[in-house]
Amino acid sequence: MSVSPDIKSGHKTGKICLVSVDVEEDLGTKTFRGVENLDNILDVFDDFGIRATLFVTGEVIEKFPVMVQRWSRKHEIGSHGYYHTNLRELSHAAREQQLAGFCALYEKILGQSPRGFRAVQHSIDEAQLKIIERLGFAYDSSVIPGYVPLRRYAGFRGKAPVVPYHPSYDDCRKEGNMRVLEVPCAPVAFGVPLYGTWIRVLTPRIFDILLIRKPGFISLAMHSWDGIGYTGPFSRNSGKMFLKYLPEMLAKLRRDYRFLPAETISRQQGRQAG
Repeated sequence: MSVSPDIKSGHKTGKICLVSVDVEEDLGTKTFRGVENLDNILDVFDDFGIRATLFVTGEVIEKFPVMVQRWSRKHEIGSHGYYHTNLRELSHAAREQQLAGFCALYEKILGQSPRGFRAVQHSIDEAQLKIIERLGFAYDSSVIPGYVPLRRYAGFRGKAPVVPYHPSYDDCRKEGNMRVLEVPCAPVAFGVPLYGTWIRVLTPRIFDILLIRKPGFISLAMHSWDGIGYTGPFSRNSGKMFLKYLPEMLAKLRRDYRFLPAETISRQQGRQAG
């Protein structure tokens, strides 16, 4: 069953923007400079009164438990797996073991169970959704429902609903009867994702054009390492330029969208279904 955004409690236009950060090791390394400097991004959220979802790895909780506790006072903390490993590289047993370990660590540090999950590199599949459902998660936010034509990304496996929906047990990209809610990483137009890397490459000016149609539900997502300067693949406009672009994007979006964490979206849809 597909679920529409809750227009009664949203922005005056009824449009919703999911805001999230994947909090993990730095791109291509085993360092955590982006995590150590995550306040660069969170301070911008504070300026806009945004409560976001931070999808953190178990390694981040292990290494920075006090920081994670502090983040949890203002933001939802979701699961990004225990290690930053693509699910396709893990056996079913390893998936279950690692996620159960994440939940135990999460409960030890934060005193509650996680509600949300995002797969590394959007490598979600039906088997993983069944695992998170069995472990009591309320939602997943991994499916990319559309992508730029003629460009390839391993996390895009075909079209799916662009608004929150309950997936099928047989095909997570179709509506069905799972208890878990899928909160998709919905693009803005022409399959272009509102992701940190794309914002850095295209700049906010191009997104003025892409946002002309203003879909009812979109997903603004970024990585902890977007806010630090680094070199190598996908490094264009990282660090200071991204931290300049981010408030520009948020100022554009807030004219038409209400910013929400995935947990709130999940709870709203639960009330609607009830």
